[in-house]
Amino acid sequence: MLVAGNIVSNTSFHSLAAGSVRGGAPRARIAVYKACWNQGSEGTKCTHASILAAIDDAINDGVDILSLSLGGGINMVPGTLHAVAKGITVVFSAGNDGPAPQSVKNNAPWVISVAASTIDRSFPTIITLGNRQKLVGQSVFYASGISINNNFTKLVYGVSCDNITLTELNVTGRIVLCYDPTTVAQILPRSNFGEVLQSVLDAGGRGLIYAQYTVNLLFPFEGFPYALVDFEIAYKIYSYIGSTSIPLVKISPAYNIEGEQVLAPKVAAFSSRGPNPTFPGILKPDIAAPGVSILAAMQGGYQFDSGTSMACPHVSGIVALLKAVHPDWSPAAIKSAIVTTG
Repeated sequence: MLVAGNIVSNTSFHSLAAGSVRGGAPRARIAVYKACWNQGSEGTKCTHASILAAIDDAINDGVDILSLSLGGGINMVPGTLHAVAKGITVVFSAGNDGPAPQSVKNNAPWVISVAASTIDRSFPTIITLGNRQKLVGQSVFYASGISINNNFTKLVYGVSCDNITLTELNVTGRIVLCYDPTTVAQILPRSNFGEVLQSVLDAGGRGLIYAQYTVNLLFPFEGFPYALVDFEIAYKIYSYIGSTSIPLVKISPAYNIEGEQVLAPKVAAFSSRGPNPTFPGILKPDIAAPGVSILAAMQGGYQFDSGTSMACPHVSGIVALLKAVHPDWSPAAIKSAIVTTG
């Protein structure tokens, strides 16, 4: 959990981000209300009626804080306004449609809208070219009881790595460089990587180097070498491919570094931006909190996840601590204290 939970030692995700974890407000008690349902092929749906019913139940149960990691522009104006009128602080995720402007969601004036920021932890992945040049990408590529091929593998340039191109190139058993700067203006970073990864797998590729203008949105993957690189690194790899008749590459598993050598915090590339499209006179998002590669308790273990849904409970934990110290503060006073504290 991110909001509450006692200290747990010796946690990690396959030895990455090893250490101790705890919730932001360890002594807080959590009430859980189901508002989203699995609709099979349509995925998980959170209807307005279900969310309003959950908010109504929470108000009647006397909760102090509502932490709502929900997107889709659901302001839930009646429910959240009634909650705030009852002295309940409402904290919302701001959405993951960045870096497009005016994409911020859940932007009612009386709620706290939370953007996502990076943290001082990074997962470098060493890319070694056949000429022994070492470059650095980012990934959560790991090996858990799987034998990793430490030998050099043939490298091929797949341009945008669409299915037609991959079929024509015959990428079977090769690591593919997906680098197409001409599509930057049309494709958001998070929306294409999964599709390209699956295409490379289906085509028999042995690994993937994927170029995009941000590398702070990572996807855990076991046993399949991959690395996200920026366009500067991608161009160096592209130039190497053109300089030799048999380009080779090796991708090492990720490791983690922490502290001052990581430039953070920065607003995550995927985090929705202002200005506020619904209430132009109200600045939104209100605040940013850690939301990139967060180690969180999930399904009996710990996994990395990214999004403003990870950032939202960080702020909810701070609200809980403030409520404990200042139980007489109103939601407006708590929000003011948070957004005006440097």
